[in-house]
Amino acid sequence: MLWPREAAKFISSRSKDVRIAEEGVRKVAIIIAELVRDGRLDMEGFKQNEVMPLNKGLTKAQLADWIFLVDSLNFNFWTPHGVPKYTVVYEGKKRTGYMAMVAAINRAIDEGKKMYDPKFYSKLTIDDVVHIFRSDTVSTMPLFEERIHVLKEVGNKLIEKYDGTFVNVLRKADGSAMKLIDLVTNEFPCFQDIAFYEGQSVALFKRVQILAADLWMLYHGEGLGAFTDIDSLTMFADYRVPQAMAYFGVLKYSDSLMEKLRNEVLFQSGDREEQC
Repeated sequence: MLWPREAAKFISSRSKDVRIAEEGVRKVAIIIAELVRDGRLDMEGFKQNEVMPLNKGLTKAQLADWIFLVDSLNFNFWTPHGVPKYTVVYEGKKRTGYMAMVAAINRAIDEGKKMYDPKFYSKLTIDDVVHIFRSDTVSTMPLFEERIHVLKEVGNKLIEKYDGTFVNVLRKADGSAMKLIDLVTNEFPCFQDIAFYEGQSVALFKRVQILAADLWMLYHGEGLGAFTDIDSLTMFADYRVPQAMAYFGVLKYSDSLMEKLRNEVLFQSGDREEQC
């Protein structure tokens, strides 16, 4: 199996529908460099402190468990064109998609639910999950049953093997982001986002790389988050990333792929177009 960096090289060298435009790369690199130089883009901007429950009296270990839960559920918030987005209004702000899910978890904590505790969330029923992740629109968060499966899978594993906290997984990683990724993908099957491209097994590892980055930021790169190989992570395969890169001209799509995207053709997991 090729890990994300080598997988990206393998796929990009064979892709028929997507190419990387060097002029677009230079354009975005200049934009980012200027933002950093002017102080408009820094590490604080990536921490999303306004959604992390820093004001709820949680310990650093509980915040690490919160991050693990949030990143475990970070999948499938897409809605078809014209359909109201999954939306949660929390603390006076309207959030959609992934941010709505995070807001719903924080709302549940306010309601007395220990959403950071595997012993609590591993026992949630589908009715519990429907209530906790209720939307302020007619749309709901998709794939409820799959999310319940994830909650039980990760929660039960933490209880059975790691004394009920993700911090013990983090300790076992011994200061290595790559070892953490290997541990999580082996211990928690829901993190194994692996596909086949022209007969080759390729790892995408979207959520588990986000997990490593989030923990590194939580610990400010120190203590349990002092990953000496943090620069080994790749850009995460989130669907918002190619949207942004296409907008800035970093990625160029074939006419046939663009036609499918405009017509909202729903690709199946593992389709060539999904990996491109």
